Amino acid sequence: MKRDIIVFDFETGGRNPLTCQPTQIAALALDGRNFKPKGEFQSYMRPIIDDDEAIAAGVGPLEEGALKVTGQTREMLAKAPLPKAVWESFCEFVNKFNWKGTQFFAPVPCGYNIIGYDLPIVNRLCEEHNMYWDADRKQNKLFNKIYKIDVMDDQFLWTEGDPDVKSISMDANRERHRMSADNAHDAMQDVKDTANLFIAYQKTRRQIYRNLKIEKTFAKGYFV
Repeated sequence: MKRDIIVFDFETGGRNPLTCQPTQIAALALDGRNFKPKGEFQSYMRPIIDDDEAIAAGVGPLEEGALKVTGQTREMLAKAPLPKAVWESFCEFVNKFNWKGTQFFAPVPCGYNIIGYDLPIVNRLCEEHNMYWDADRKQNKLFNKIYKIDVMDDQFLWTEGDPDVKSISMDANRERHRMSADNAHDAMQDVKDTANLFIAYQKTRRQIYRNLKIEKTFAKGYFV
């Protein structure tokens, strides 16, 4: 791959990606050719702690269930850096891996369920800080205009024919692949676990794709 990859993850105070408040972000930059790590980023982010203030600001109040999953508390988050400062630092980190400073050579976003969850949050934050490539405000400025890697979708494709696989959640993956559950739902740990899954699958694809036989893959008689 001729572009670097940013594996990233948000921890949030809610379940709705259109309204939830990010409470932590972590990222790991990978060389797109050999998958060697090139840098890390992580930080907590201070949400609006007071529920009424959050609602007045148009964002979701912190949900106790979400905080329980992440092990975060309102008290610790009240001491975290403000979101704007964290987001600016994250953007600086990502942009270091945009080889030519264009939307086509920007790093490829990678994560677990990023299409349905994390990328909508990225778009929200980019919109809030006016960071878009195009005038119609449909493409965020940080990541590659064309490519994205959602490891959850990839996991589904690898396992959909296995009757023993009942769940493709990250927790189920940790159990299935004997990955440690220590620090699960910490953003950086989730990023590293996601990166390990992605690299394992991608190395396997690189080994076998040259020998794939496309001819006659459909059932007999399906095509003339």
